[in-house]
Amino acid sequence: MKFYSLIVSLSCLLLVGCNNGTKITGTIKFSDGTPVTKGQVVFDNGNNSYFGAISSAGTYVTGGNQTVEGIPNGSYKVWLAGTETADNKTGANGTITSYTVTQTVAKKFTSLNTTDLKFEVKPGGAKTFDITVEKP
Repeated sequence: MKFYSLIVSLSCLLLVGCNNGTKITGTIKFSDGTPVTKGQVVFDNGNNSYFGAISSAGTYVTGGNQTVEGIPNGSYKVWLAGTETADNKTGANGTITSYTVTQTVAKKFTSLNTTDLKFEVKPGGAKTFDITVEKP
């Protein structure tokens, strides 16, 4: 029985996926050095997306999805979600009559289809991905 346990343990060490993935951390800033202060960074491999909330200081930590605590090894396109702001106009009765959405980040970084940001998660590889984006 001990031999069987040893074989299973060693096999698990050799296989990718026996861990809960890798948490990625980093900063997100504009090219002028000011931080992006809201939204989410999204790592997408074409099948799954993994998110990290952007703090008011411009930092993030990926939290995985519902079944994985970190990001599995592989290639990812990286984009930003929820970085826009809305300016609501209210009517006399207090209801919103209109709103204006303003992009705070250049549009190319806000879609899986237009982003040029990429990151490779590898065993023993980098666990930090700092991102610089442009303003609209």
